Amino acid sequence: MSESNELEVQAQVQAEVRAWLQQHWSPEHSLIEWRSKLAEAGWGVPHWPKQWHGRGLPVRLSALINDEFVAAGAVGVAGTGPRVLAAVTLLEHASDALKQRFLRRILTGEDGWCQLFSEPGSGSDLAGATTRADFDGTQWIVNGQKVWTTSAHHADFGLLVARTDWDAPKHQGITYFVLDMRQPGVEVRPLRQMNGHASFNQVFFSDAKIPADWIIGTRNNGWPVAMTTLAHERRPSGGVAGVSGVGREGQAYAEERAEAEIALRLQPNLAEAHAAVGNIHEAFDWNSEAADRELARVRRRLTLWHIHGHAR
Repeated sequence: MSESNELEVQAQVQAEVRAWLQQHWSPEHSLIEWRSKLAEAGWGVPHWPKQWHGRGLPVRLSALINDEFVAAGAVGVAGTGPRVLAAVTLLEHASDALKQRFLRRILTGEDGWCQLFSEPGSGSDLAGATTRADFDGTQWIVNGQKVWTTSAHHADFGLLVARTDWDAPKHQGITYFVLDMRQPGVEVRPLRQMNGHASFNQVFFSDAKIPADWIIGTRNNGWPVAMTTLAHERRPSGGVAGVSGVGREGQAYAEERAEAEIALRLQPNLAEAHAAVGNIHEAFDWNSEAADRELARVRRRLTLWHIHGHAR
């Protein structure tokens, strides 16, 4: 594409998102109401396919679109913690039925997620997983234990890697599931730290149940799916971040602040870094667009620090 054509495309997209925000954004929306509008229009994750709440736009335009959200003072889609990993993994590997079931509620923040990878006996050796999932003819039955799991005590669903074929080589006998965390067969126990916080959890499975079709990818082929999840731990989600609710009035802003505070409590060792984020507006100017851009940038970095190596 020539430079003139690129500039024309940018101007068109910029005008479209600006007009849409002028018509639809209000800080008096509830956060879920607003994010539902984003999911319907595709502006929250504009690089995603149109079928899955995006607009099919090149990812290079995401920054330009985010600038328009900042200028309008608009909040973006939910984009903190393991739900980011759930979204990208589902988008790349899940069946259409699972995408239909979960993607929208990830973007709106209605469902919380955790990452069930590490185990006491295998640590970060994902292929050494011994948590087992056995198919009884109608559903999967899960038994075992995971550890160092961030967000498990808040999660509605988990990204679970479990062994499904004990005769296959260890990289080939695991399957990647979505697990309902709100069921009797799942017990979450906090791991208390010396400072009294419980950022991490142990998760025990005792005949926990998974529907037959809640597999991401295919049976016994969970390794490449897990590699997708891990590959995105160091990448931004690409979703529109918009502005934070710090120093702003309105229901959407208040709910965004509460959401950010929960994310902070899940990772108390980042408290000082998050406190520094709160001072960015003062360093720039409370009403400065530059402050909002800097805040969005730092918040994205903190999200990556939050999930890297600690959300398993």
